[in-house]
Parts: sequence; C-alpha cells; structure tokens
Amino acid sequence: MGWMTKLQEKLTQLRTKLINEPNWVTVYQSADEYTIRIQKLKLESKEIPVALFDQRDSSYNAFGHIYLNVPKEFEEQALEIIKEENE
Repeated sequence: MGWMTKLQEKLTQLRTKLINEPNWVTVYQSADEYTIRIQKLKLESKEIPVALFDQRDSSYNAFGHIYLNVPKEFEEQALEIIKEENE
C-alpha cells in the first residue's frame, strides 16, 4: 500500500469522525457542489460557522454527497435559513 493510499484512508477516517461529531450536525447534503457552496455562503453571511465534508468518489465526483455541517447550537437557525431560501 502506497503512502498516497494511506493518506487518503486517514483523511476519510478523519472526515467520517468529524461528520459524526456530536457537537456538529448535518443540515444540508447534495451531490451538486454548486448548490452546497451557495448554501454555505448564505449561512456564513448570517455568521453561522459551517464545515463542508466532501464524500464524493475522488475519481469521478459522480458518486456520493457533500455534507454541510454546523454546530448543534446553530442547527435550528441554519435549517430555517435554508428552508426560507428554498421556498
């Protein structure tokens, strides 16, 4: 196993750990990077801390999702912003 493969495995483990972090929750997910980035900017404009976790296949970016996470205390506010913007 090459060093690059080991590094990719470690990064995947770290992403999975952070996604499952009890203080952070997923408020939006999509396979479309453009949509995720727009939602991220909307939340950041309201001073909500956000983290993106790209779980798409690194070869094609055609499989998997990108997750938008916020600290648990901002969950309701973030969901409301996303909801009103999508109506």
